[in-house]
Amino acid sequence: MINGNVNEFIDGLYYGDERWFMFHGVKYFIQGWVKNEEFTLELEQMEPEPKQNSPLWTKTCSYYRKQEIVKDFLSAPIWGGKTFWQAEQEMEWVDD
Repeated sequence: MINGNVNEFIDGLYYGDERWFMFHGVKYFIQGWVKNEEFTLELEQMEPEPKQNSPLWTKTCSYYRKQEIVKDFLSAPIWGGKTFWQAEQEMEWVDD
């Protein structure tokens, strides 16, 4: 991951930390939150403005199974058919 430690990036996802990053000129935002003992992790495209009004990827489960959501995010072929781990060297961690 350009401009950041990929392990630190991933560790923050388990706590719902906000992360801004770029991939192939597109800016993304990922965050998580807890509500009613459920953990949600959601990825949105921020720039250029997305054509749809929904998140690119989202998943919710029991707070106690949040590791599974992060694992699912990391293995989803979101990045031009690649998983996070296949594409992370092309990603840049940026401030908002």
